Parts: sequence; structure tokens; C-alpha cells
Amino acid sequence: MLAPQDVPVLVTQAVSKVYPKATSVDFSTLQTNSLYVANVITPTTEAQVVVSNKGVIKEEAVKIAKSELPAAIVTYLDTNFPGATFEHAFKKTKGEKLGFRVELIFNKEKYSVFFDQTGAFLNQITGLQGKPGKKGLAPVATEIALTDLPAAVKSTISGYTFKRAFLVKDPKGMEVYHIRIDKLGVPYDLVVDGTGTILMTKEVNTKGPNFTKIELKTLPDGLISYLNANVTGYKLDYAVAILKDSVIVEYHVGVTVGTTKKDIHLDAKFQVLPQHMGGKSGHNPPNLGIKELKASDLPATVKSYLDSKYAGWAFVKGVSGSVDNVVKFYHVVIEVATKKYMIEFDGNGTFKKAVSL
Repeated sequence: MLAPQDVPVLVTQAVSKVYPKATSVDFSTLQTNSLYVANVITPTTEAQVVVSNKGVIKEEAVKIAKSELPAAIVTYLDTNFPGATFEHAFKKTKGEKLGFRVELIFNKEKYSVFFDQTGAFLNQITGLQGKPGKKGLAPVATEIALTDLPAAVKSTISGYTFKRAFLVKDPKGMEVYHIRIDKLGVPYDLVVDGTGTILMTKEVNTKGPNFTKIELKTLPDGLISYLNANVTGYKLDYAVAILKDSVIVEYHVGVTVGTTKKDIHLDAKFQVLPQHMGGKSGHNPPNLGIKELKASDLPATVKSYLDSKYAGWAFVKGVSGSVDNVVKFYHVVIEVATKKYMIEFDGNGTFKKAVSL
């Protein structure tokens, strides 16, 4: 936190003009001698304001309850961060691009998760340190325009198509830029420090979910417990895990009981999948399928969702993933005006998540 004398007068004046009834304001620097952030508390709200050294408000975000988040964001969080501890949510009310930011703790790690106005996922950043306790303001992180990037960072991404960038202070107080660029039509996420040094590069997957199977050499305890409780006297013939994006979603097991061979399909929590109650007879190791789709192949439920949430959308590409001819998910890339989104639905056409490309 900065001492009052270390905050430019134009910065304090800009915040006072917007929040004349503030009961508490503390300032910190976000970008050295360039961008400042004010944590503001009023009798009715909490907010974070990002201000330039010339007194121009770049971003204003107000704290909101989880219940005020769009349904698409809540679905995304429940699907991708099951059991996470919700800490804060902010709605950006002023800035170049509006949207939402959610702070949560998942598997003992702090996450800042960013979404656009539609509820589509933009980015996530781990390890940011905020004030202790759920009542403190969330850590500082802001979307930043290309023109506001340091010269060294601009030089690093010169020649590539700039999409967006987020500026954060890491736990050690270092300025770090999380940048989305496009290289020959392929999107990449970069993490770059203030000197222009690339700390991390990752290609963004737009080709559809990774759907694979692995042979299980050692059975998980839950699978053993299920077999011991439900398949008396079995002899194990094979065991396979089905992975989607490196996360196990199903188990397929072949057993022999006496002279009868059975195939048993369980979900990730070792519950029998409805379409395989009782176990199939004969051995049929899982058959995985990825099918490229045309717009006319999309289920009515998928089209209906896209029509309601993304008016004027145009189909770019899509795939479906299946196990034993049962569709498990649809993965669709659409374009709305000049923006592209990658949207995922389950096998019933129910929305799971949207990612802004």
C-alpha cells in the first residue's frame, strides 16, 4: 500500500470524484509510475479502480455476490472447479472491455478467473495474494490495452496479432503480463515479465477435446470396492480408463464370473452408467469416436442455446466425442461479429462452458 504522498494528485482526485462518499481508500501501484489501483469501500459497495498517472480511469469494477453472476459463469465454475471455495466476484462497469472476475480457492491454490460480458471464459491466473479473510478485497488484476503495454513487451509480441492482455502483480510484487496472441491463425497464451522476457508459452487448443483411453495396470480403490461388492467371484480380464482433456470421466472393466463374460461401465465416481446397468455380456473394450460436424449436425438443444446467447452466430467448426457410439460431448467453434468462441456441451446438448478465443 502506498503512502498518501506517493500517490499522484491527479489519481486521488479522479477516485474522489467517482466515490465522494468513500469511507476507506487505499492505493497501490500496478504498473510502475504509470497505473495505480484504488481499493475503495463505501457504505454500500466495495470497488477497485485502475487509474493512470494522468488521472484517467482505465477500469472500474464493483464487488458482487455469486448469485449476481451470469448462469454461464456459475456453470463454468461448478464444472471446472468442483467444490471450490468462492471468495469474491467483481463486475467491470467501466473499461475498454466489460466482463467479470471471480476469486476462488481450489485444491489449496488461489485462482483469479476472468470472463467476458457473455460469460465466456477469458483467462485464469493462479497464486495471486489478496488480503487475508473473505471480507478483504481481491488481488489486483486488470485487462490492459495494447497501447498500455511497456515498450519491451510490445517488442516481444511484434509481428503477431494481439488479442488481449492481463496485468497482475505476482506474490513477489513483479509485474507480469498474461497475453493472448495469434500466430498464423493459431492462438497462443504468453506470460511475459516487464522486461519482455517470455516466462511461459502455451498453444490454445481449438481442435476439440483430447479424448483418449489408458490401460489400468493398477485398479483404483473405488473400482476394487465396486467389484468386490457387486460382482462376486469375478476374474478381472481388462480395465480401461477414458480420459477427456487428461481427466478420467469413465471406467470400463471386463470380468469373467464362472463362464460368463461381462463388461461394466462406471463413471468417474464409480457409479454404473445408466445405459450399462447390469453389465453387457461378452467382452467389448471401449470404442472411442471423434466426429467432425457440419452446422446441420448440431442437435436442436445446441442450436437453441446458441440462438439465445449468441444472436447472429456463424458456425466455424465442430466435433462430437462418443464412447461405444454414445455421444458424450459436442465441441463447437462459432463466430459472432469479429469474435470467436469455443463452446462445449454434454452429450444431451446441455451447456458446459464457453471460451473466448
